[in-house]
Amino acid sequence: MTADTSTGEASSRQLDVAVEVGDGWTRKLTITIPPERVGRARAAERKRLGKRVRIKGFRRGKIPADVIEQRYADFLDEHVRSVLVEEAYREAVDEVELRPAGAAQITNVQYAPGERLTFQAEFEIMPSVSLDRLGGFKIERDVAAVTDEEVGELLERIRTEHADWNQVDRGAQDGERVSVAIEPLDAPDSEPTGEARPYQFVLGSGQALEDVESAIKELAPGEAGAFDVTFTGEGEDASSETRRLHIRLDSVEEQVLPPLDDELAAKVGEFEDLAGLEEAIRGDLARHHEDEAEAKLRGQLMQAVIDANPFAVPHALVDRYLDEMIQAPEDADPDKVREARTELAPLAEGRIKEQLVLDRIIESRELEASPEEVQAEIERLAESRGVSTAELRRRLAREGALDSVGRNLAVEKVFEYLKGESGIE
Repeated sequence: MTADTSTGEASSRQLDVAVEVGDGWTRKLTITIPPERVGRARAAERKRLGKRVRIKGFRRGKIPADVIEQRYADFLDEHVRSVLVEEAYREAVDEVELRPAGAAQITNVQYAPGERLTFQAEFEIMPSVSLDRLGGFKIERDVAAVTDEEVGELLERIRTEHADWNQVDRGAQDGERVSVAIEPLDAPDSEPTGEARPYQFVLGSGQALEDVESAIKELAPGEAGAFDVTFTGEGEDASSETRRLHIRLDSVEEQVLPPLDDELAAKVGEFEDLAGLEEAIRGDLARHHEDEAEAKLRGQLMQAVIDANPFAVPHALVDRYLDEMIQAPEDADPDKVREARTELAPLAEGRIKEQLVLDRIIESRELEASPEEVQAEIERLAESRGVSTAELRRRLAREGALDSVGRNLAVEKVFEYLKGESGIE
């Protein structure tokens, strides 16, 4: 580390602070608290302690200071040291105008009653993002055309959603809905107890184990049988277990799709005919493709800005982001957690860079949303959701999402600005 010229002294705060610049965004503060402040803090804590404790032979609040020191010296040492280090660290950071990116590592605490207290605090600061280039990037906005295949797939999905199920008196096939009753058997020769649980699902949809579906296909409606079913756990070290199940097939229903006609269109919504439904589907798909193209364009623009203005991200920010992403349970495998963190670290770093760049552009180009713009957006959102403006504002405040309205508006301004700087329409 190298010494920084921002070393200073604050008599009003009674601190001496020296700053050392380390690798990247690392900073180390050497903070010294003079003995006068240490003595005052110890006297104040000794007085508070004297009002709380009981010592035989003395009235509460009237215990001499030397007796408190004799009985509770170790406690006073620990408490005063802890309180002063925390207070002095916060004051020192403010004094030298640094913005920590994460918690500080406190080391080399030197303290003795009646003497000065000295310690070091090492931490990473928030990065300084310099944006020398924000435009002139060659990026094309490519909007995919709506295809007949896409329209057909959605129409088939609509037919499936409005299909009828007709019961049939035969064995089940993939794509058909079955109603079954399943009960585990304690032993291969056990008889069912009549406590089977009912299930209903579509064969081949992945809702049931493969062995269960195979067993069901061997039965006719009204028939039952005992079958061996293999259950396999999850993960690399998962083991398999075979259990005996009693399965009864109660009914089989085949799907009957409605014809693709004007009547179906009327069931879906207020469409005069099938052509109107198809037109609406094409419009929805076109808007979806527009949104996809815009999202892709924004991603390319942001990456271009980051590539043109490289900077490093403090490890503390990445660690905090990964903590929020992974939130592993206490009994999680440490090796797997480390593997997940290593794998997700580049993604976390990229997301952090995006947010830092957005913040810097909003600040430097004065793109913050005005109170009037925020109010207009809340009114628009309230109308679209069918609630009053006051009710939506209360909901957003309750959910802690009120500030996000202004943030989202500012981000929209950022991308409009960036598109203008690169001449993208």
